[in-house]
Amino acid sequence: MPARRATATVCFILLSIAVLRGQSRVIELNDAGWKALHDGYSDKAARLFADALTLRPNDPVLLMGAGVAAHERGNQKDAMARLTRALELNPRLASAALLLGQIAFDEGDTDLAVRTYERALKAAPGDPDLTDALAALQHDAEVHHTFSETRYDRLRVMFEGRSEEALATQATKVFNSAFFRIGDTLGEYPSRTIVAVLYTEKQFRDVTRAPEWAGGQYDGRIRIPVAGAAQQPELFERVMTHELAHAVIAGIVRREVPTWLNEGLAQLFDGSDPAAARKRMKTLGRSIPLKDLEHGFGHMGAAAAQMAYDESLLAVGVLADRPGFGWSRLLSRLGDGQSFAEAIPNFGFSYADLEAPFAR
Repeated sequence: MPARRATATVCFILLSIAVLRGQSRVIELNDAGWKALHDGYSDKAARLFADALTLRPNDPVLLMGAGVAAHERGNQKDAMARLTRALELNPRLASAALLLGQIAFDEGDTDLAVRTYERALKAAPGDPDLTDALAALQHDAEVHHTFSETRYDRLRVMFEGRSEEALATQATKVFNSAFFRIGDTLGEYPSRTIVAVLYTEKQFRDVTRAPEWAGGQYDGRIRIPVAGAAQQPELFERVMTHELAHAVIAGIVRREVPTWLNEGLAQLFDGSDPAAARKRMKTLGRSIPLKDLEHGFGHMGAAAAQMAYDESLLAVGVLADRPGFGWSRLLSRLGDGQSFAEAIPNFGFSYADLEAPFAR
């Protein structure tokens, strides 16, 4: 009998040590996974969380990490499945709910996003981020509840009324030609769903709060006012292509891209005229440093915004004119967490080179 008890005690001790070691390993993998995500290495993070989940498959934090990694890699279906399971296990994970709702919204499923935030608020009443996100989605749903929808490949176009149906059809044609042209140039085709919403002028201003000079907006969805678009199909095509370029860039680089680079690329694809931009800049006789154009133009008046857009187009033109310039390599570095200032010397450029067409 004592021998049996001794044997059982030894087995229990060995099992306890194995469990403790397993817990320690899970903690190491979890910490390393979140660090990899923070540093921009989503592939590495996915592997680390997958290894941790083999040891603890029902850990909600690990599932959330795996969901974030899948989202960063563009695998939205897997991301939604992981985040949903994490919330089933721990409904109080507000961060998981916020991301799941955002993915659902970006994929065009506003109802799912609303339900996700409502359930999360039951578990975490009064959470300010969830409250604000739900209020924004409810406003969006209220505006769009009478909208119709057409689908083409990975594009969803929302519109209201028969008069906009023809424009929705035109939007799918623009998508069919421009999406692959943009992807060919940038070296990647994002797999995420792209949602475009066609508005009246009033709806566009109410929803986006965009400045008066803005002809469209991309904020996770392409939003375009269609006033006069039926009479100006070329203008509609340019605006749609411009905002589509932003959507493609966002699908490739899931980090902030300098605004001037983002807007310059969008103009490159929409057919904006560099010669006209160069002429306007020459007439002005002044310029804005590119480093001051990294975080948005929305606060600018019309004249300053035009200057910012012209500089952006000309600076991107310097890169595009270099034979064999690797857009995919540059965007990959930005996606990995490098700043533009850190990345661009690897391609033999300086800010002075990019500002040469308009510097004074």
